[in-house]
Amino acid sequence: MSTHRAQEIPFEELEHTADWKIRVWGKDYADLFRNAALAMYAIMGEHEPTDIQVTRAISVDGVDYPSLLVAWLSELLFYTEVYDEIFDHVDIIHISPTHLDARVYGYVARIQTNKIKAVTYHDLEIREHEDRVEAIIVFDV
Repeated sequence: MSTHRAQEIPFEELEHTADWKIRVWGKDYADLFRNAALAMYAIMGEHEPTDIQVTRAISVDGVDYPSLLVAWLSELLFYTEVYDEIFDHVDIIHISPTHLDARVYGYVARIQTNKIKAVTYHDLEIREHEDRVEAIIVFDV
């Protein structure tokens, strides 16, 4: 079982006819983006870690928080798709509405996961509440 599955990730899967849809939340934007990444890997299912550890510095840009969230998750998905990397620890170093710097830690996995083709803008929504920030994200599968 993957490491991030054992952690309590604040998200829930929502019904969607053809794709995967989640609601994820955090106490602030850094926490939201961290949890969105971990939730994405959680819905992908089981994967078997290898002994190869990976650390990456990630920087992405957007025009606002929703586009930044899509860019962030798409960048992580790229490393999973191309290099079989799964990240189970995320440090958000800096976040603003238009830029994110993070360091992610994980491993190369023997992928047995369900494939996500893309992070979409369909039904994408970020809402600020008094005690948290939450997002609705749809993944094309």
